[in-house]
Amino acid sequence: MKVLHIANDFSGSAVHSQLCRKLDDKGVEQIIYIPIRRKSDDGRNFFEGKSTDIIYSNVTKPYHKYLYHLKRFSIFRDMKNKIKFDDINICHAATLFSDGGLAYDLYKKYNIPYVVAVRNTDVNGFMKLLPHTWIDGIKILLHAKKIVFISVSLKEKFCKHIMIRPILDRIRDKIISIPNGIDDFYLDNIYDGVRDQNKIIYIGDFTNNKNVVRLCNAVLKLRKEDGFKDTVLTIVGGGKNSNNKVEQIITANPDAFNFVGKVYDKDKLCNLLRSNSLFAMPSIHETFGLVYIEALSQNLPVIYTKGQGIDGLFDNKVGISVNPKSTEEIYSAIKNILCCRDKYFNTNIDFNRFRWDNIAEQYIRLYSDII
Repeated sequence: MKVLHIANDFSGSAVHSQLCRKLDDKGVEQIIYIPIRRKSDDGRNFFEGKSTDIIYSNVTKPYHKYLYHLKRFSIFRDMKNKIKFDDINICHAATLFSDGGLAYDLYKKYNIPYVVAVRNTDVNGFMKLLPHTWIDGIKILLHAKKIVFISVSLKEKFCKHIMIRPILDRIRDKIISIPNGIDDFYLDNIYDGVRDQNKIIYIGDFTNNKNVVRLCNAVLKLRKEDGFKDTVLTIVGGGKNSNNKVEQIITANPDAFNFVGKVYDKDKLCNLLRSNSLFAMPSIHETFGLVYIEALSQNLPVIYTKGQGIDGLFDNKVGISVNPKSTEEIYSAIKNILCCRDKYFNTNIDFNRFRWDNIAEQYIRLYSDII
């Protein structure tokens, strides 16, 4: 079996690399083709595989962001110059539009079957803002062998979209759900200790999407109430377009926030999670959110976004979903969890479903069935 992965975001997300590493460990022959815009992305998330070739190609231009069809044409021409398709058995497109369009072009020219994943950028980007790409999206979906969703909530939003409703009956049987995995370190160190402090933690960057400013304001509101004046939000991460606003709030309220900065050491991250009572990340949009699962592995209830990320993934009580644009809802969710910690626990979660080794096996069975 030889798999061609097309992954525009391979350099920006370790998720694709984790999956491909596990597939390589299991003897799957792979080519990973990664179109990049910046030379600095060359080599990011690279790994030495036993039977994997990784191709970074500096072919994407800044103006391609606004010219979908030109971008697709340019990348497809580049792919044909760099890859021999004779022995490719199946193609795995990491996104619906940016990667799936290329997989569809390969299918038309070389009859290579493909699976396509649908992510946040597809549903909340292309499908919401770029209707001129919808005809292509429909073609991609109709000819895909399988359509993979990382989260239940994203699948539900996708199925309700005006672009999808007319073709839903034709693609429904192709739709499957396979979650992302988390690092084995957390799965091998699952913790079930109880917390009794008013301590919250956030881990991530400071993009507008991550909504850190509203989270900070919700904490400041809670600290005005009796019984919660000692509440502290530990913030791990930084950078991106909300960085200055977040730093201003932290500087103005040093007793309310513990700013740690970026942390990459897993032992330290694990200890930070265990020293808090609640994880909060009310993102505006979220495909999955690995950090929610990491927090749950350390027995922290989580505050997450309604209709995004892990919403709908668990049957048991793991936290509270909120409207991310409502500071009041975020504040209320924090207060409710801190008041009722004993209602939230991780003992009924099957964390093995988030082990990359098991997820890779699911993909191998999927590829084999299609081939």
